[in-house]
Amino acid sequence: MPISRPDPLWADLLNSDWHDYRGSGAREDRISNDTWMASFLARAGWEGGLPAPAEREFLRSLRSRLRRVVDALIAGKGLSSGDLKALNDFLASSPLVPRLEKRGSGWRLSQAPSAAGIGRVAAAVALSFASMLADGDPARIKICANPDCGWVIYDESHNRTRRWCDVKECGNLIKVRRFRARSRSGS
Repeated sequence: MPISRPDPLWADLLNSDWHDYRGSGAREDRISNDTWMASFLARAGWEGGLPAPAEREFLRSLRSRLRRVVDALIAGKGLSSGDLKALNDFLASSPLVPRLEKRGSGWRLSQAPSAAGIGRVAAAVALSFASMLADGDPARIKICANPDCGWVIYDESHNRTRRWCDVKECGNLIKVRRFRARSRSGS
């Protein structure tokens, strides 16, 4: 069952290295896509225009580091001391301050990075990932079962059986391919 809410920031950043799930081999680094970038940055609390090329490279380095950590976790390995230090460095790139926000008829207490700039975004992404490690279950991190996709997902299903980033896209595609293969072999 697809997640009804957006992926956490860390997964969204990891999945910005987009691969065509249909198998064409097409690929896009969405960090270079201004439309995707504006949407992602808004979720991360960025206030300002689009980031400069050096700031985009900083996000790519964070994405690469997180992908190595995720791959290690999926393989059953823990965080290396270097990965832990790097994650803490990203967290330290912008200290967090409490912020009270009006939400409908109620209130919400959140933490927001105090600094401006790309460090704020990196801290928000690192905090999203660190929160998953601390309060979630790293064993629920999976890679979409479509070999052409490669998106990282966090399986929040009750029985931990989620296999696809999106059942309507990758799930249906693979199921149709399997059905056609069975049909051809049965003819």
